[in-house]
Amino acid sequence: MCINLENKKILVIGAGKVAARKIKKIADYGTDITVLSKEIKKSEILEIKNIKFEKKTLENNQNEIEKIVKNYFLVITATNDENLNEKIALICDKNNILVNNVSSKTTMNAMFTGIVKNDEFQISISTNGKNCKRSRAMKEEIKKVLNKIEN
Repeated sequence: MCINLENKKILVIGAGKVAARKIKKIADYGTDITVLSKEIKKSEILEIKNIKFEKKTLENNQNEIEKIVKNYFLVITATNDENLNEKIALICDKNNILVNNVSSKTTMNAMFTGIVKNDEFQISISTNGKNCKRSRAMKEEIKKVLNKIEN
């Protein structure tokens, strides 16, 4: 299933390497992205347009987490604290909010895939989190096929 993210409110909790990668994937889809983190660890995040930043440390407090996530369509929990990521993911799932938990392959209800696209096709690739290296290899092969079809 593909989901139209245009004008959807997305919260990214964390601002490191993995968060940056996720933000880059969704930034081109007309999303309304807010990044919540006490500091921006990857400066490349600052180069992405149309992102709001909230400098804040999120505590492992259920009421606070519920209050923060309740107005978002999708939450990406990308902190370096696996327990906090897990708690956020469970709260989001309980409240019918799509959530991608970067530190778990199972405690989430939305998964990112590898994407290959051109003007005509958008192809999604996934190994269900089992082997990202193979997914990247498949992505390269699909790019070759698309280039062959275009020429």
